[in-house]
Amino acid sequence: MPGCKVDLRGRALGPEEWAAIRTAAAAPDGTVRLGRCRFEDAAVEGVSFHGVVFEGDVSFCRTRFGKGASFYQTVFEGNVSFCEAVFEGNASFHEAAFHGHADFLRARFGGDALFGHAFWRRDADFAETFFQGVADFDRAVFGNDALFHGACFRSVVSLRHAEVSRHLLLGRALFHDHAWIGPLTAGGRVGLDAARSWRRLRVCADAPAVTARRTVLDQARLKPPVDLSGAVVRELLLDGDPGLCEFAEARIGALTVRGGPAAEEPRRTRHPRLATVGALALVFAVLAVFLSLRQFDHMPAHLAHLHP
Repeated sequence: MPGCKVDLRGRALGPEEWAAIRTAAAAPDGTVRLGRCRFEDAAVEGVSFHGVVFEGDVSFCRTRFGKGASFYQTVFEGNVSFCEAVFEGNASFHEAAFHGHADFLRARFGGDALFGHAFWRRDADFAETFFQGVADFDRAVFGNDALFHGACFRSVVSLRHAEVSRHLLLGRALFHDHAWIGPLTAGGRVGLDAARSWRRLRVCADAPAVTARRTVLDQARLKPPVDLSGAVVRELLLDGDPGLCEFAEARIGALTVRGGPAAEEPRRTRHPRLATVGALALVFAVLAVFLSLRQFDHMPAHLAHLHP
């Protein structure tokens, strides 16, 4: 019946057993509705949770998802935990809705982790989560804090056009590939303190404050104001006024500024070859005038002092 409880702790869940559960929990409109569910230490393979509504709290702690896992448009009305869960293949949470607390503490994504257009009403906790493939959070909406403390991104991570109501915290995160933190909006602080990147990292945030204290970055593009105290950056591009930034004890290898007072308007200069040709033409024109004047033995009074 709809809203029933499911307890599959330590068991294997395959297509046949899941089909029986879906049939039993289907509401008259066809929506699968489940109450409190426990999948701790379960092995799930060949199962799609697409469109399922979990009306109670759900635990996927230490659950192992073989091949792929689909939570596309899944609704979690209570709290949900994927603590130390393992996703061996791609995992899709595209357009999923988390209305309670949601945590992926120390979870491991072996493939791509797709959270595009997902919605969190409360905190989203990805502390120490490992992302082997692409981590896509484009246009995700975080109703409270988005926490990525100590997360490891082995491939590209993107938070383009995301909305964070409070803080976006990526302290001690490791970025092994390109990272696109924005453009996004945040109601609180965007923090990358003690983070480290080995490739290009771009932060473009409409936020009250951006902090990147004690970070170690290879190539970074940041929008002021930003606190880079104690940071080590090989190449830094600032999209704005560097006077709005804090550089105490920072070590910046190369700094480029765009759009701020230090970013002067480029001067319009002629091509060197064109300038040389123009100068030579002018010299020959002057010589031609003097030769013609000497030929006709006529010299204007204002040029008489130049006559030999």
